[in-house]
Amino acid sequence: MKRIIVFDAYGTLFDVNAAARTYAKMTDDDDFLSTWEKLSSLWREKQISYTWYYTSMGYKTNFWKVTEDALDYALEYYRLGTSTNLRDDLLKLYRELDLFPEVLSVLKQLQIKGFRLAILSNGTNYMLNSAVKNAKISEYMTAVLSAEDTGFFKPHETIYAKVLEFFSCEPNEVIFVSSNGWDAAGGSAFGFSTLWVNRNSLPEEKMLWRPTWSGNDLNAVLALP
Repeated sequence: MKRIIVFDAYGTLFDVNAAARTYAKMTDDDDFLSTWEKLSSLWREKQISYTWYYTSMGYKTNFWKVTEDALDYALEYYRLGTSTNLRDDLLKLYRELDLFPEVLSVLKQLQIKGFRLAILSNGTNYMLNSAVKNAKISEYMTAVLSAEDTGFFKPHETIYAKVLEFFSCEPNEVIFVSSNGWDAAGGSAFGFSTLWVNRNSLPEEKMLWRPTWSGNDLNAVLALP
């Protein structure tokens, strides 16, 4: 197996539904309780689509702004925009997302085996550092690489190139791991070997490039040849 493994953050290591799920445990607001799963799904959908929109236009922005705007859309769509402190509380919780259950064990095993691990994410430096610190996984990461300074988002090639710049390596020396099929395809197009963590058993994206491997959760990394 190649010795450098790079992970996408949101949806791959961190559960993007955790913010709304956690808030649902803290509130007795029936409107939120009846819609939080759909709200969280729409929030994520808009978050990703806005990154593609801005990057396709060549307009530079950052992932926190996109995350705020996507939440505003979802709250308005489900008519929750007037709920007291809801927006602020959800955004705060988004900085402290839970890891998926298997992540910590997988990172520990990979570190013991001598792999160099990193995160490559659209998230801002502040978002990523907050999430990594909260999840207590900084000791496993050689680097936390953010798209923030480029103003663009994956799958723009300048984001994937950050891995080569940091590790002074070639694309074929890297395994890139993402739960987003389009992101895994983007990594393949760039020249990485890629693992698609298909947590929701979705069909493979119909794109020119495909992931090298796929699996149901992060444990699939441990089974790579």
